[in-house]
Order: sequence, then C-alpha cells, then structure tokens
Amino acid sequence: MADIDGRADPMIVRGWHFSFDAGGDPALATLYYPGDRLRLEEARLSGQVPAAAGGLWPLVIVMPGINVAPDGYRWLARRLVPCGVCVVTYAAIGSLGPAGRGITPGLDLAALAPESIGTRPVATALGPLLERLARVSDADDSPVSGRLDFGRVVMGGHSAGGTAALHASDPKWVPGLRAVFAYGAHTMAATALGHGEAAVVPVPAEVPVMLLCGASDGVIAASRDRYRHGGGVHDPVRRTFEEAIGRSRGDSWLVELAGAGHFAVCHPVDTTSGRAFLEPDPTEADPSARELIGDLIAAFVAAGLEQLAGAGLEQLVEHDLVAHWERR
Repeated sequence: MADIDGRADPMIVRGWHFSFDAGGDPALATLYYPGDRLRLEEARLSGQVPAAAGGLWPLVIVMPGINVAPDGYRWLARRLVPCGVCVVTYAAIGSLGPAGRGITPGLDLAALAPESIGTRPVATALGPLLERLARVSDADDSPVSGRLDFGRVVMGGHSAGGTAALHASDPKWVPGLRAVFAYGAHTMAATALGHGEAAVVPVPAEVPVMLLCGASDGVIAASRDRYRHGGGVHDPVRRTFEEAIGRSRGDSWLVELAGAGHFAVCHPVDTTSGRAFLEPDPTEADPSARELIGDLIAAFVAAGLEQLAGAGLEQLVEHDLVAHWERR
C-alpha cells in the first residue's frame, strides 16, 4: 500500500490479543488496530507495534458463528482497519445447548423466550467485552491506550453471532452504537423457545441495519425445522428485513449474493468444525463473493460512522454477484 507521494504507507494492521470473562465463560479476543510501520524497530523484541499517529478510532465488533474460530474473520479486520477503525474479534467457550460446549458468541437462550425478550441482553459476552476494552484503552501498556472511541461503535456478526448482534442492538446496551450488520443471520425464533411457527422477533436497533446473505446458504436451509414444520418458503433473512426492522429511513439494506453459501464471509474456512459439511466444499467458494462482502461491509460501516469511503452501497449493489437487494 502506498501513500499519495508513492511511498510505502506507514500504516500496517496489527493484532493485540487479550482474554476476558464472557459472563462466566472464558474468552480469547484480538483487537486489530492501525500500527506504525515506521516504528517497527521498537517492536523488534516484543512484537508489539506502536499505534499509528492520529485521533480516536471507532470500534467495530465482529461476533463469531457457532464453532467458527475468529481466525476466519481476520481478513475482514484487515479490510476494515485501513478505513480508520479498530476491529475486535473473539471466541467464548460456552454452552451450545444440546450440542455440548464450543465456540459461541455468548447467547442467553432464555432471554429469547417470549416473556423475556427485551428485558436483558441476549449477547452475554458483549457487556464484558466492552468493559474489558475500556480497561485496555485506559492501560498505559496497551498499543491503543486512549485511542478507542466508545461513542462510535459498529456491531456485526456471522450466523449466530449476527443474530446476537441484531438482538443486542438496543441502544441502552450499547449507547455508542451507530450501525449493525450481519451475514447469514436473522431473528426468526425457534419454536423450542416458546414461539409460534416462523415467528420473527423485532430488531430493537435505532440505527442503520444491513443484512447480508448467500442465495445458496445450506445451513439456514438445513435449520428450518427449528422454526417451522411442513411446507412453505423458508427465507428468514428476508423476513427479518421486511418485518423485524422498524427503521425506514433509506439507510438499511438487504443484500443477497448469488451462489454464496453460509461461510462465504469466512477465510480460511475451517471444515473440521461447525456445520460446513452442509454445503459443497466452502474452501472452493468464489473469492470474488468474499471481496464483495468486504466492500459492502466497509461501505456500510463508513456510512454509519459518517466517514469518507470509496464506492457507495448504491454502486456496490449493482455488482453482477448481487442476486437481490432491498433498501428501507
């Protein structure tokens, strides 16, 4: 990457690792930040590169899918950090219900019951993560000391992590929230939690929402029995956009990518874990779809933060890989 004078860009993407208690579950996180290439000598022994010069950085939180290691979202962090933000990914090890324990975004399933929705956070890791990041920002030995702007937060996620982000978008839980995005996620609620068939739960966000999905999502297709039985079209992402988002100001988006599967947002895809076996080999997915996902998220984040960006969403949704899009 080069600056306007043709010299090497002094900004490089670096990751800083830390642990936190995700509501009783152990969790490992990585905060990706703009590092200063010109100060690499200072990191020769420690590997901790000082932050690039500048002001405060907004924070983008990426919540993982079930049993999806956060390494799969590193590419997205590397795509977003040069836009002038910090990105945090994490993995909590907690209960997966009947599936035992594994990687989770932190989900309080009881909080999704009809009588409980809206009374407490569904995303159990979110509050502890934000508290830990506040301490990181205050610590003198942190490379981002004093640089995180908690008044400008964008929250997103993949699969169950995207669902957690959507449910956690109530402004009383994230006061600095500016936008929410999700890939392969929705708010259709499982009948096992006490909801009726194919019931869609409202998204509490008072900020722009972007729902991304793949037209060939085998995981969502295979999960329909959790939400409904018998026939009928099962399209929970589109129904979430059309029925669950109360905001209608022209800044919320639904984008469906032709041929993309549930793991198009991951790179590399770990086929040893999770439910990648429900789709054709996701490691052979078209990288152009992932690149477009990155561009769409980057443009959406920039719009939500009112920062300058390259191609706008209006241009990106005209891409050949976009099978369907809506705006409200």
